[in-house]
Amino acid sequence: MSSSVIAADEKKLKAEEGKLKKVFSMIKKMFSKELLWLLFITLTSIPIALIISYVMYRYGSEEMLDIFETLAGDEPTFMVIYIMCAVGIYFSRIVANAIKVQLKNIKKE
Repeated sequence: MSSSVIAADEKKLKAEEGKLKKVFSMIKKMFSKELLWLLFITLTSIPIALIISYVMYRYGSEEMLDIFETLAGDEPTFMVIYIMCAVGIYFSRIVANAIKVQLKNIKKE
C-alpha cells in the first residue's frame, strides 16, 4: 500500500474517532441531565407528598381514607402518595418536553 492510502485511512479513522467522542459526550450529558432531574423529582416529591397526606387526613372524609387505605394495601400511605407524586412529576416533564419538541418542529416548517 502506498503512503497516501495509509494517510487517507488514518484521516478517516481520526474523523470516525471524533464522531464517536461526540456521541459519548452527548450520552454522558443526557445521563447527567436525567440524574439531576431524578434528584430534583425525588426531593420535590417529599414536601408535596407530606402536604397531600396532611390534607387528606385533616380534611378528608372517612370514605376517602378507607378507599385510599384499600388502594395502598400494606404499604404506608405516605410512600404510596410519594410514589404517585414522583411518577406524576416525571410524566408531566415528559409531556412538557414532547410539546416543546412539537412546537419546535412547527416553527421550522
